[in-house]
Amino acid sequence: MEHKEYRKLHAEWYDFASSEVDHHEEIEFWVRSIDASGEPILELGSGTGRVLVPLLERGFDIVGIDTSQDMMERCRTTCKVKGLKAELYEQLMQEFDLPRKFGLVILDSGGLGLFTSDQDIHSTFVRVMKHLKPGGLFIYEFEPVPAEENENKNDNKWSGGWLRGPDDVVIAWRNQMKHDPVTHIWETLFVVEKFVGGRLVETEANERMGRFFTVEEAVQYAKSVGFEGIRATNWLTEEPPDKDSKVITVQCRKPAEKVD
Repeated sequence: MEHKEYRKLHAEWYDFASSEVDHHEEIEFWVRSIDASGEPILELGSGTGRVLVPLLERGFDIVGIDTSQDMMERCRTTCKVKGLKAELYEQLMQEFDLPRKFGLVILDSGGLGLFTSDQDIHSTFVRVMKHLKPGGLFIYEFEPVPAEENENKNDNKWSGGWLRGPDDVVIAWRNQMKHDPVTHIWETLFVVEKFVGGRLVETEANERMGRFFTVEEAVQYAKSVGFEGIRATNWLTEEPPDKDSKVITVQCRKPAEKVD
């Protein structure tokens, strides 16, 4: 199937957008997680390297997988410029097969929401379990089901903005979302336009799908595969989730005695 998301302009926009945000607190969270788990690290959906590159710069042994050639190419280019060696694989999360075992596997940036199928989530979690060392740590993130009164407030409404990049480049974007309040599956049309010197040179439409989850749903996926010590917190904190949580983190471990 042809990929209709995370293509060339989307990857460029994502790179620009990431560069304008201070990710220090997030990277420190992953450093603490590595201290609690050990290396090596596997990042599922490593994209343009927003997390992978800073951890490589700190000397950590981290591997990335992704399905977007355009996102991975930007990551490789960034690593080359910085003199870093990136170990990247173009593989599906639900099928990935690597020759290493990991102390920590991460699915960040609300990555659980990339899945709309329970079976795909189960398959991915089975692959994670197989690739973890005994006692290894798995951390995944998701966006919770919106509060009832806000569930449909953005449906059929356009939002957007613009970013200025190097070489007189401006990237504008607009996004429209539809959300099914029963299945909690969402769809968006994400349109990106690139201007150079004030002239439109390229346009790209990305069709995206994903899903919101309740905490109970998100935790159950880990339980069903056999993970232990499962706990959910607000993003980057140790506080339990609340009704205002925008992103929730789940941490769990492979049983220490479990060997594949």
